[in-house]
Amino acid sequence: MKKFFYLPILLFFITGCITAAVKPKQENYMAKAVFDIDISVPSKEVTQKLYEIINVRSDSLQKSEGFMPAKLPEIPNAPNVQLQNVGMGFVSFTLPKVQCDNAYAIMTGFDKGVSSFGLGSSDQASYTGCIYPYEKAYRIYIIGTFMNSSGGGLEGMVAEGIKKGITGSTREMYGKWFGSILNKFKETFPTAKEIEISMP
Repeated sequence: MKKFFYLPILLFFITGCITAAVKPKQENYMAKAVFDIDISVPSKEVTQKLYEIINVRSDSLQKSEGFMPAKLPEIPNAPNVQLQNVGMGFVSFTLPKVQCDNAYAIMTGFDKGVSSFGLGSSDQASYTGCIYPYEKAYRIYIIGTFMNSSGGGLEGMVAEGIKKGITGSTREMYGKWFGSILNKFKETFPTAKEIEISMP
């Protein structure tokens, strides 16, 4: 008799798990690194080396470079980061948008090899580099935006399980990607002053 009593509870639990697995999901993460590089370093060198640093993780990097200010400001500017809603049919996403207003140089690109959709789960990442010269230094911003999305269903659940077994949690995986950029930066500019680091 007890078996029949527990059966509905078991079925309810299994149904709840499957229902949770079927639901689509989207998770966004951000990372930020801020450094100061001595203003005595030539501006072209700073721009080229930052390009090479971010290119460690991006093979689609685009670079825009302007003119150094005639008079350097006392304090550096900073990029503007906003969250925006993007609608695609019946589905809407919240995506971070990075704008490097008034920067001397800007670099943007997607992470290499992670934008493909497979087995119901997808990981995407993009990087933005901004250079803001001021009286004392070049203020460098490197910002990473990361998105994990799943169409849900059993395929999504299986894909998440496989990925977790290989790379650990999604946050850990994104941390490794951004960490490789940070390691390259510190190798390239060993005397740079660290202002702030925020991992995914």
